[in-house]
Amino acid sequence: MQTRRTQQSRRESTIGKLVEAAIECLLEFGYHGTSVQLICSRAGVSQGALFRHFATKNELMLPVGRKVVDDIFEAGLKLAAEMPSTMPEEERIVALMKALVLSPRHIVLMELLMAARTTADLREIFLASSSNYFRDRFVALMASLFPRYAISTGFFATLLTMMTTFHGMALYRMLNEHPEGDKMREQWLQTALRSELERIRAEGADSRNPLYQLPF
Repeated sequence: MQTRRTQQSRRESTIGKLVEAAIECLLEFGYHGTSVQLICSRAGVSQGALFRHFATKNELMLPVGRKVVDDIFEAGLKLAAEMPSTMPEEERIVALMKALVLSPRHIVLMELLMAARTTADLREIFLASSSNYFRDRFVALMASLFPRYAISTGFFATLLTMMTTFHGMALYRMLNEHPEGDKMREQWLQTALRSELERIRAEGADSRNPLYQLPF
């Protein structure tokens, strides 16, 4: 039994090193600049060790994507706890959404999503799983932080549409800084969100479960 636990511990340690090394390499070199050799060198393990756990580099990208998403949302929860309760709800929501996509690890997620467009096996392994995982974590986070709106499908449809905008802003930000344009878009998003929150408060939320009724 002790031997089995030791083997499991070693396996988890090796995979953890590979995942963290892959994240670092993707952040520094991008998807196409990240090779198995580079990942293993950064992790301090042999290529044979990688292939004992993953048949290909792209199979490693599945736990990489999950770890990146988990880290993004753990940081988001920490930030939410630090926000003053007197801050208007729409400002808190927009600030939190912005923080999620400004996380350096979000760049890794974007790298993998873009690479999956033209890499068939990566798309099959990673795209549906990690993009849906991000969406589900986002819905769960907002439901826990803003429970009075959590029953409203309209609330989550608005937030996910806004998050799509933030993803696009993050992509453009990687290429070129446009702080004034970002500020204008954030103000517009706050205004749109404020209108939706006021509608929900005035009319009441619909009774559909947002986790199952959202069309995306």
